[in-house]
Amino acid sequence: MYDTLMERRARLLGPMYKQFYQTPFVPVRGEGVWVTDENGKRYLDAYNNVPHVGHCHPRVVEAASRQLATFNSNTRYPSELIVDYAERLAETMPDPLKVCMFVCSGTEANELAWRIAMANSGGSGALITRSAFHGNSTIIGALDSSTIPTERQQAWVATVPAPEHRGIGDRTPKLTASEYAEQYRRAIVGLAERGHRPAAYFACPVFASDGLYSPPAGYLNEAIAEVRKSGALIIADEVQSALGRTGTHFWGFQHAGITPDIVTMAKPMGNGLPLAVVITRPELVEGFLKTERYFNTFGGNQVVAAAGIAVLDVLREEGLQQNALQVGAYLRGRLARLMDRDERIGDVRGTGLFVGVEVVRDRASQVPAPEIARVLIEGLLQRGVLVGITGAGRNLLKIRPPMIFSQDHADQLVEALESVL
Repeated sequence: MYDTLMERRARLLGPMYKQFYQTPFVPVRGEGVWVTDENGKRYLDAYNNVPHVGHCHPRVVEAASRQLATFNSNTRYPSELIVDYAERLAETMPDPLKVCMFVCSGTEANELAWRIAMANSGGSGALITRSAFHGNSTIIGALDSSTIPTERQQAWVATVPAPEHRGIGDRTPKLTASEYAEQYRRAIVGLAERGHRPAAYFACPVFASDGLYSPPAGYLNEAIAEVRKSGALIIADEVQSALGRTGTHFWGFQHAGITPDIVTMAKPMGNGLPLAVVITRPELVEGFLKTERYFNTFGGNQVVAAAGIAVLDVLREEGLQQNALQVGAYLRGRLARLMDRDERIGDVRGTGLFVGVEVVRDRASQVPAPEIARVLIEGLLQRGVLVGITGAGRNLLKIRPPMIFSQDHADQLVEALESVL
């Protein structure tokens, strides 16, 4: 059956769609932190952040289903439900980030944020980190420094390093704050030499694609000051760090100590439904509308708004931000003990329920071992645990489970990883 499905998939969907695993795996059902495959085997989901409050959470399913059976349209028609959701989101944001614009995906959110930044700054250049990913459109896809080599990057794109540091036992960044800011100054000068002034700096607040880094308090201040001096706006891409995942704060930019001009968010907002949002200051929207227009037919429709409200309710009522803080710390502690027993674990880092396990040849050399990381995720799959891979060297195990992940689930994950090692 699997071979037939894969043949049909290749023929009808084309070569763009790659397999996540080499081992046959066809998930057909989800519930909470569990995914069940076509053969009835259950897997602990320690990877998927899209079902933020758990696969098929009954509160979200009921809210979306009820609204789907009632009415669904777009934001050209006034809707109390959509305004209620915008109000709920705005309450979680610091002043003056209070205006919400609804779209369907992270790519669309970052595209709109880019247009707003260009219209208000007068710039045409973008600053990103060296292994960033922010979406798939022609413009935002050009910011995919995780796969586009330096020599093929557009002249209007400049890269800076992520604020790299070790995790367990050593929080000292590789560069001082001033040295790090100097990298931004050089990137801005490089853009100017190519005829571009920066319009925006895109930042994932936990620098997930670069290798999952949480810099010490105040470390980014000098670098952000260089960006602001250039006239660029700060865009916080919260697609992976939103809604309490860091444990310490509700939004990743708060955890990173960044004050953004624009915040973009997507996947977790609707627990799997296509809900994405851009939040910014009123004057930036007004500045954008002086020369530009924007409309998104399905962005912020009533069904996804109902799901979004349900997600916010579940997060509060089930105490999931606090759960992320406590279980994340417990998980990192258990992984650190595993690190003590195996030289191939070079580092354990992260925040809340976003944890990275760096896989290396040995801890003394710290040489990345992506081939070992690949074997590990395949072995974890065979033992019924889902994790991913990220990082500039493709050697960081990416652990980013639904927010209802418990200490028992953390124990199962660590025991499975120890078995594979």
